[in-house]
Amino acid sequence: MNEECKKQIADLVRKKVCEKLENYKSETVYAPFFSAIFDRETIVMASLMQSLYTTFGMSIYEQMAVILAKDKGWIAERQYKLEGEIDISTEALIDSFCLSGKPNKMVEIEMIRDSIKQGERFKHHEGIVDVYIRKPDGTEIFVDITTVKPNLKEFRSLRRKILRWAALRMSTNKDAKVDTRIGIPYNPYHPEPYARWTGAECDPAGDLLVQEELWHTFAGEDVFDDILDVFNEVGIEIKQKVRGFISRAGE
Repeated sequence: MNEECKKQIADLVRKKVCEKLENYKSETVYAPFFSAIFDRETIVMASLMQSLYTTFGMSIYEQMAVILAKDKGWIAERQYKLEGEIDISTEALIDSFCLSGKPNKMVEIEMIRDSIKQGERFKHHEGIVDVYIRKPDGTEIFVDITTVKPNLKEFRSLRRKILRWAALRMSTNKDAKVDTRIGIPYNPYHPEPYARWTGAECDPAGDLLVQEELWHTFAGEDVFDDILDVFNEVGIEIKQKVRGFISRAGE
């Protein structure tokens, strides 16, 4: 990762975290059970961290992905709006895939390609893509960046969503080179492989991008360690600001 790209990511992370510290307001100050056990500083810090998890998932990760892809010279957008329509028979085909105990994304994509028809609208599902990338060879990558530990219901919903994304895109161009994925920004089981039991709902090779694979997909090269270095540098820089926030929270 070049220095300009590192700077853009550092500026983004610094800005978002500092904004959160300056503008943070807890949803509620009444937490009787936790207050009986923990001091106010601990409770507020836990609430802040939960809020930051949301901020990272909804904003920072998506913007980082776009920065990395554009640095490579690729077309990249966040919150990309998919056009297209899904006909009744293709929707039924997707349903059958989601009920299957042996997902195989490569086979499923080609079956959707063969099935999809134009002009027979059934449903327009989940047409907003977290991160969209188009490479010079025409490959289009659609990624939903999700929490690192989705539950069973969430995994099933995400898998259906990315299959529908493929159908929507191929309804406007049957020859489109489509790669739809569930993105997991880091592996909470590191150094062990990602082994979330709910992941059995997906095709690990065709549906999931975890940690290094995800950021490699966005950047076209291995950048995960570089990203961690940037976060470490920002953390050192704003450490006093974080400590000040915790101190004020305990007053």
